[in-house]
Amino acid sequence: MTERPSELLPFPDGTVEGPAGISIGGVPLTTLARDFGTPLYVYDASTLRRRAGSIVSAVSAAPSGGRAAFALKSLSTLAVLRLLHEEGMGADCASAGEIAAAVRAGFAGASLVIHGNAKSDADLQAAIAADAGLVVVDGRDEAVRLGALCRAAGRVQDVLVRIAPGIGVDTHRHIATGHHGSKFGVTPAEGASLLHDLPAGLRGRGLHIHLGSQVLEPAPLVAAARWLPAFARDEGIPLEVLDVGGGLGIRYTPSQADPDPGQHTSNLVTAIAEACSDAGLAVPEIIVEPGRSISGPAGVTLYTVIGLKTVGDGSTWVAIDGGMGDNLRVGLYGAIYAPVLAARPTMAPIGRFRIAGRHCESTDVIADGVDLPAPAVGDVMAVPATGAYHQTMAHSYNLFGRPAAVLVEAGTARLITRRETLDELFARDL
Repeated sequence: MTERPSELLPFPDGTVEGPAGISIGGVPLTTLARDFGTPLYVYDASTLRRRAGSIVSAVSAAPSGGRAAFALKSLSTLAVLRLLHEEGMGADCASAGEIAAAVRAGFAGASLVIHGNAKSDADLQAAIAADAGLVVVDGRDEAVRLGALCRAAGRVQDVLVRIAPGIGVDTHRHIATGHHGSKFGVTPAEGASLLHDLPAGLRGRGLHIHLGSQVLEPAPLVAAARWLPAFARDEGIPLEVLDVGGGLGIRYTPSQADPDPGQHTSNLVTAIAEACSDAGLAVPEIIVEPGRSISGPAGVTLYTVIGLKTVGDGSTWVAIDGGMGDNLRVGLYGAIYAPVLAARPTMAPIGRFRIAGRHCESTDVIADGVDLPAPAVGDVMAVPATGAYHQTMAHSYNLFGRPAAVLVEAGTARLITRRETLDELFARDL
């Protein structure tokens, strides 16, 4: 197999460069921009299927079985959720809205895992109404409220308790969640106490842990998985289910590491089985909650260049027709991307450019310092690795409507999200 040029490494599986520039799923990106307009989210079905399938296969091979629950916070577009349901995934939901999306996409009952650090009564009631298989309890107050709702509904709800073990990971501080100062979960001691003394209406099944997001060095994730069985043994916690969360990172730029999600999941399963053997415990059912590692590499966002100008410090801004309204991660985390011109992605660059979004904020920059061939008004710019935490975070600041989305597979493209219209921007105003 011919190695892809480095510029195309962050793009989805099967990305090729041809006479029309970049093609994904057999469709040129310039054709997608022409037919559907920009900004445009593009999702590659084959990448979604391969990455989801590798994780499902790896966790299903666990000694006592396992499940993969896709994290809807990363991407909740219904057509993508239906595809992942077909691949055997469950759904990891953090709100009544995400539960509704999962149900509409075909997920039900035992396939639903519900968590979040501040669930409202509406969220908890939605979990009960959906007959969710597991609710991950984030604290004692939440357990008390959930227990009362379950008793009123005549239901006994299976729960896990989320603990923050104080294990750090190498990621941005805004997306690290397992340290002692995190708003997520409870201390190990409080988690053990809560599982020993759950309110009536709740049945403890085990533990949940999630250390953070966009973790490119997975060793701490495996270390946390190894730690949990001994902790459960020492605290006398029945460990029927162990949910080790998600957090595996992806390649956003050609120079970044590209962890394999299937191999990582297999490593987790092996680590847990070995730790259980060392602790003298039976291997529990294992749950993983991948999100970004499935959908992130499957997504590309397309923009049209609408202006260029050189400013007082000598740098040149390339203005595009999107920005922080469809990609909030740059402003939130200082995330780094590797945009290319879709029609000539590997042409030799003539200089370094700054990619400006159209929103009225100085932080609205898609990429600050990108080597490109000469850009021109009308060019299509393609930003890879945008399948996670982009469409779910999209907003309408400056009253720009949110973008459309398409799913490409086997040479065809299907519109899966309409572009938001001006009338829809005011649909809730009275």
